[in-house]
Amino acid sequence: MDIVIGVLGLLAGAAVCSAGLRLFAILLPIWGLIVGFLFGAGIVSAIFGDGFLATTLGIVIGIISALIFAALSYLYWYVGVLLAATVAGGILGASLFATFGVDSGWLLFIIGVIFGALFLILAFIGRFPIVLVAISTAISGSAIAIGGALLLFNQIDRDELSTSALWERINDSWYLWIIWLVAAAIGFGVQIREAQSVLLPEDRWTPVSNQTAGTA
Repeated sequence: MDIVIGVLGLLAGAAVCSAGLRLFAILLPIWGLIVGFLFGAGIVSAIFGDGFLATTLGIVIGIISALIFAALSYLYWYVGVLLAATVAGGILGASLFATFGVDSGWLLFIIGVIFGALFLILAFIGRFPIVLVAISTAISGSAIAIGGALLLFNQIDRDELSTSALWERINDSWYLWIIWLVAAAIGFGVQIREAQSVLLPEDRWTPVSNQTAGTA
């Protein structure tokens, strides 16, 4: 199970990081699946105190949540933007405060939720989806790829993927921090270079396949 999740995390994270804009229509439901699965399974783990994906209930709820998030991301393309922005905000918030010495898992989780909510609000009221998609997918994708690689090489436990432990691990290692920042910067740069060829629907609440002239 760890090997499968690690490989999927590494490949999906790398794709989201470097091709979030170019493959946006394809990645939307995939991104929804990833975020939804982690959210659903993580909620079960937090409520019952079990390990991440340690019970059948956690797996089932994760799958159901993943399917719901994927469907919403496909039917309403901006839901994918909001999900990406929320995850990116949570990662930045937890990582920033961990750098300043905060080591409480619950406190970092709360900080991540607050930052995620702030990014969600900015994404909802903002009018710059191209830049927002590029930044959010670059940050989130690089972190997920690192988490997948660490799990693949037995450097972290599966439980840590649903907690702030992954971000603590990145902050505790200067080379992982540099890899994360460099990978995010490269991913953002690659996406921005292709931004002129990307068309997003003007209507936020429509499938991304309904392309219209210009960007939203």
